[in-house]
Amino acid sequence: MASCTISDNENERSFSLEVAIVAIEAGVAPPLPAGAKGIDARRNHILDAFEVCIQRTGFHRTTMQDVAREAGMSAGNLYRYFSSKEALVSGLIERDRERFSADFMNVARSSDVMGSFIALGRKHFLETPRERCVQFMEIWAEASRNPQVAEMCAAVDREVNDFMVAILNAAKTSGQIPTSVDSAAVITVLSAMGDGLFTRRALEPDFDVEEGFRLLVNVMDALLSGKIELDRPLSAISDSSGAPPVSEGNPHVRG
Repeated sequence: MASCTISDNENERSFSLEVAIVAIEAGVAPPLPAGAKGIDARRNHILDAFEVCIQRTGFHRTTMQDVAREAGMSAGNLYRYFSSKEALVSGLIERDRERFSADFMNVARSSDVMGSFIALGRKHFLETPRERCVQFMEIWAEASRNPQVAEMCAAVDREVNDFMVAILNAAKTSGQIPTSVDSAAVITVLSAMGDGLFTRRALEPDFDVEEGFRLLVNVMDALLSGKIELDRPLSAISDSSGAPPVSEGNPHVRG
């Protein structure tokens, strides 16, 4: 497959997030996002068409001709905007990154980090159409066999996780959550649970996402209030029957 390049706009967004994280860590409200730059209406239209194709036939079976047809243009015209499917994936990821950064900056500027995280979760877990979850699964599957797509996905994960850790660290400084909370460990747990919700919605049309989200929020509340410890080694954990520990990293819940 043809390689894809990182655009200047992507570099600008990464820099903006770095600036925002530095601002959060310094106890200063991050700058508000400037909005979409460089992705014009035609590129957005093509990316929308690409999403429809992925949701309908899957990433691997989608061709550039399929995308051109869905977008109502010739294949030659499509290649003026995107040179390959990897380039289309890069465009989707850039667009999602921009949206995520705007959402997280709003959380960072809030005086109620828990309430803001819940509102953000409602937007991405409850209001997001199930088809988008299927789309993410298709891209994740491609990432498992395509190093270029894998690195794009990993870069966004690192960026988002770093941003959320910075937000929690700022919340500790402001007294919203206990200073004993391990921000990085909490985000690792919540990210895994969030991925699980997306996966269940994609694989199970009848999955009760409202209940799944309620459970996630309960776990998040316990983590952010310090009721769940994440730093206990496996050797310190055993069940009430005295059976040996099962696996490393199990949390211990305080009474």
